[in-house]
Amino acid sequence: MATMKTLATANYDFEGLITGGYVYVDKTDMLYNLAKRDKDAIYFISRPRRFGKSLMLSTFKCLFEGKKKLFKGLKIEKKKWDWSKTYPVISLNMRAETARDIPGLEKNLWGISKKIAREHGLKVNWRDCGDCGKAFSETLEALAKKRGPFVLLIDEYDVPLQTFLRTGKLGAARALLHDFYGGVKDNVGAIRFMMMTGVSKFTKLSVFSALNNLTDLTMDRPEFAGMLGYTRREIETTLAPQLGAFAKKLRCTRAEALKRLLAWYDSYRFSPYSNVKVLNPVSVGQALPSGILTDYWSKTGVPTLVVERLQAGGKMPSDLAEVATTPGDLDVCDANDLPWVPLLYQSGYLTIKKVVWTDSPDGRYVSGLVLGVPNFEVRENLKSNFWRTVMHMDEASFTSLVDVAKRQIADGDMRGFLYQSLFGLYAAIPPTWHVKDEAEAKRYFLMFMKMLGARTQPEVPSLLGYADAIAETKKAVYVFEFKFNRSAKAAIRQIREKGYADAYKADKRPVTLIGINFSARKRNIDEPLIEQL
Repeated sequence: MATMKTLATANYDFEGLITGGYVYVDKTDMLYNLAKRDKDAIYFISRPRRFGKSLMLSTFKCLFEGKKKLFKGLKIEKKKWDWSKTYPVISLNMRAETARDIPGLEKNLWGISKKIAREHGLKVNWRDCGDCGKAFSETLEALAKKRGPFVLLIDEYDVPLQTFLRTGKLGAARALLHDFYGGVKDNVGAIRFMMMTGVSKFTKLSVFSALNNLTDLTMDRPEFAGMLGYTRREIETTLAPQLGAFAKKLRCTRAEALKRLLAWYDSYRFSPYSNVKVLNPVSVGQALPSGILTDYWSKTGVPTLVVERLQAGGKMPSDLAEVATTPGDLDVCDANDLPWVPLLYQSGYLTIKKVVWTDSPDGRYVSGLVLGVPNFEVRENLKSNFWRTVMHMDEASFTSLVDVAKRQIADGDMRGFLYQSLFGLYAAIPPTWHVKDEAEAKRYFLMFMKMLGARTQPEVPSLLGYADAIAETKKAVYVFEFKFNRSAKAAIRQIREKGYADAYKADKRPVTLIGINFSARKRNIDEPLIEQL
């Protein structure tokens, strides 16, 4: 029996994957369709972090360097690609050029030009280059004169700018990068092929405002919707051996294993014009060999900025089930104000769930989109990171608070939960977040309960009304009623008068009635009332 190939998650080098005998999910047919064009082959694509952008660029590099042997047995082998024609490849990983201050960033950008000149034996009169943008332009021009058309691959173009998003130096950083990327514009006629990747498409950078022939693959080219990430079909075919081993580890059928994998990591849809959905490749790559379904993606980066923008927009994770927007709103993200909807979408915390089509005399067009959280992994990631960030707690303190509350609920210690944990959770709400009415107070409560993993149903109907919430455990049933600037006694009275707990009278578990009043003056709950049915 042949040895099952390893599915790599930390190797983004195409040549290393192929020569090392790792699994490679073949995307070379799509790469060929982009690379075969001789004119206007200038591309940009935005995808969330860890979605295979670096591996894609590495594959392009090997392709244009004519490394034919690496592509044996892949889809591109059947295409009409001229392997004898090679090009000099400039490959820039902009993550490596990040800096803590503006002088450091400028020094790093100057260093890029000097490195290119050194590697290709170019003579550039640096004294005539007044800034890093001019230096980059002159370097590319010198390369074209010596070697002819070249290939330019820019990975994570936006990372150097992200470093300065929450500082007062954003304008200066953007000006430097604007000038630097202007070097691309100056030499576009000498570029045989260019691919630039990033997470966000920031406006007001020269690479977007001046490159008239730049093709944005992010949303509008449906044939490339599955170019990054794994499709379900690729899981079932290319990764079939790994899926089979995964099913054995879970002690379930292959179909059930695939269903669980999809629930955790699937449903990223990047184009309104294509139904193709993809799974997060890093999470899949770690889940399949380990047999463990958990939140792998969050370990690759804490979304502090995402949570802060979500909070600034007055939103909580529970508000993200249906977010209405338009394709135009998602296409760009202004670095000055960072609107939370395109930021969450471009970062991978929201994805396309529904497309709204409108008919017009000129034909059908996409007039609106409904976004939602892609899968269980992202939902858990947002929920845990949101509360840790909002409450300004370190991970140990947050975990301790949650563990205590979970134990109190499981043990039936509702008095301890209400007077200690719930009071503490409400007290941790930042002063800038106003609990303005009963509905807001209930919304926070439901979020707390969901965060704790408690089985809680809101607005449970009875013959005479709706209970605010009912929580069930294996040992007990709890009926909650909220008031705002009134009294817990009034809440208990309403539970009894409206018969909110009547459906549980025959239940063998004890039924507890809980009245809670939220005081706007105290910005917390008053002393709750607890009574047995």
